Amino acid sequence: MPTVKADSGKSIEPVPAGVHQAVCYGVIDLGTQDPGNPQYRAARKVMICWELPHETISTSDGPQPRIISSEYTMSIGKKATLRGILESWRGRPFTNEELGGFDLKNIIGANCLLNIVHKPGKADPSRIYARIQGVMPLTKGMAPVRPSMDTVVFDIPESGPIVVPSAVPEWIRAKIDASDEANARSNSRVTQAETVADTADSEDIPF
Repeated sequence: MPTVKADSGKSIEPVPAGVHQAVCYGVIDLGTQDPGNPQYRAARKVMICWELPHETISTSDGPQPRIISSEYTMSIGKKATLRGILESWRGRPFTNEELGGFDLKNIIGANCLLNIVHKPGKADPSRIYARIQGVMPLTKGMAPVRPSMDTVVFDIPESGPIVVPSAVPEWIRAKIDASDEANARSNSRVTQAETVADTADSEDIPF
């Protein structure tokens, strides 16, 4: 089976391809990101993180659920990818009222089915990555689960220091540090001592 390299150099298998039950545990504002291509404009990005309760990985603390995340432009405009993902997940379109302002924290604790595919890396095709191809609601009769991890909701404030929850991995913090918002402030980022946790009900959460 193809493997990928973690930052530590340890070889790990990507999340298996296929359809997996998942529960959202994190919504992280990445700020305005440089697309790295002059053909595209900088855009405000958000990272959505899911836990896969039926896929585990061995850690020093014992088996833990696998996690996967995906980055989206923070927009639910007519052609926005995030809008398509959320409407597919909900199984219904947004109302005009919701299009006026939808709070992404509403997806924390919501269950779904993720269609995960394996794709080669652009820079190094020998590296295989797990990517989210689609997000769908649970099928009838499936029991929802709640996240086993602390849930995280993070928004970059309009002013002042950027205080990132300690549960946010360093590689995501590096993205926040590279944002236009962080670069515009002298003391861009402070790591919060304790995780900001939100509890999720055990029943599937409508949003």
